[in-house]
Amino acid sequence: MKPFKKIAITTGDKNGIGFEVAAKALGRIRPNLNSYGLFFLFRHQTQERIQPRYFKLIDKTWMRITFSSLEEAFEYLKKTRKIPKNLLLDLSLLSSEAEWVVEAAAACKEKRLSGLVTGPLSKKLTSVLPDKALGHTGIFRKMFPDEKLFMSFVGKYFNVILATDHQPLASVEGALQADGLSSVMAAAQKFRNLIKSKKKIAILGFNPHSGENGLIGNTESILFSKLHSDFVGPIVPDAAFLKKNWRLYSLFICLYHDQGLIPFKMQHGQDSGVQLTLGLPFIRTSVDHGTAFDLFNKNVANANSMLEAIKLVSQLTGV
Repeated sequence: MKPFKKIAITTGDKNGIGFEVAAKALGRIRPNLNSYGLFFLFRHQTQERIQPRYFKLIDKTWMRITFSSLEEAFEYLKKTRKIPKNLLLDLSLLSSEAEWVVEAAAACKEKRLSGLVTGPLSKKLTSVLPDKALGHTGIFRKMFPDEKLFMSFVGKYFNVILATDHQPLASVEGALQADGLSSVMAAAQKFRNLIKSKKKIAILGFNPHSGENGLIGNTESILFSKLHSDFVGPIVPDAAFLKKNWRLYSLFICLYHDQGLIPFKMQHGQDSGVQLTLGLPFIRTSVDHGTAFDLFNKNVANANSMLEAIKLVSQLTGV
């Protein structure tokens, strides 16, 4: 087999919009093994019966061959001398949607796959895994316990990395003071290199008005005692994302989940935002929206975030 990029796309909850947005995104991509690579599409076996319109959409562009497992697809590739540029490896599975992520990530770790794009997956599904992981990031933290992982978001207007993510607000300040900012700052520098930016990195303050020099909390004085010249901070949180600041910084380090995700999603919606997990030994991108169960099979879901996630993982992965 030629050394093409091999990209896994997991479509998330079978009754969410993940398969719909994946099919729509693939329908807008012109097959090119050199630019995009070879796609492995993980989806539930029942979807061909329930959502036939999306298979018709895929089949207009792709030569789809269906397999019952990832191993079966790999075996097929071993025996294939010439791979069509529009080949799509369709994995029709009965296993849990969360297990697909584990299997694809393990294959990426073993370098059998080059990168991973994930569709929206409910935390309810991941919580029933043996290790009771919380969301995609929880799965990856269980699989790679020695790595420092950070959620980051690549957008048309600005980029964000979260110093902490899925934890109660009551525990955020203690976590920040215990770990400091050195790990997230190192991840932010790698992020900046990936996106080929030379601008400085902004770090938001924790308290309103970044603490007003200790009048509204002293977290900033603890966290920001020493900053590398690549960084600017603490930036006042309620003014950080004013439009005039978008072009000043390569990205914004936000200290807790909603501090970064509210402005990012308010600005980007489902049109251009992509999640990128930093710290993994492979490239993983994802849509920046949820499962949207209420939109299931209504053919109204916006596929732009999935399309951008596919483009980004194809751009960042090497052969």
